[in-house]
Amino acid sequence: MDNPFAGLDIAILDDFREKIDAYVQRREGQRASPLNQPFNRNVDIWFFAIMLAVQNGLKPTEVKGKTYKAAEGVVIGSDSWRPTALTLLAIAESEDPNIVDRAGDMMRIANSYANAGFPLLFSMLDSRGDDTALDYLCDEVEKFVR
Repeated sequence: MDNPFAGLDIAILDDFREKIDAYVQRREGQRASPLNQPFNRNVDIWFFAIMLAVQNGLKPTEVKGKTYKAAEGVVIGSDSWRPTALTLLAIAESEDPNIVDRAGDMMRIANSYANAGFPLLFSMLDSRGDDTALDYLCDEVEKFVR
């Protein structure tokens, strides 16, 4: 599948920027530790937030307020399965198979699911105790697949 999101942006509420920066590895000058910064790129934490929202039955929350461009949509295609997963999510949410022709609407849905999932993700990470962020998230994901 081609990446219909290539010309669009991943928009995240500016309120989440500091938390995201704490859990996404930095490549310039800082020594990132996957144990404490388990996400390699902004798109990875964004997609994880979407997964959490869907897995927990959260309703998509429209992104309102000041946002920032966390990544260009072209990065979604760096993993070939992501465009397909987001397209299927958009069809399920909209109940309209023709949404595949409206990439902007599909991205709005994806951003809305991420917006719903970020508070849960940050709450989980804030309550992880002495576990590293990576260990804690691995344990949580394991619960989903049992």
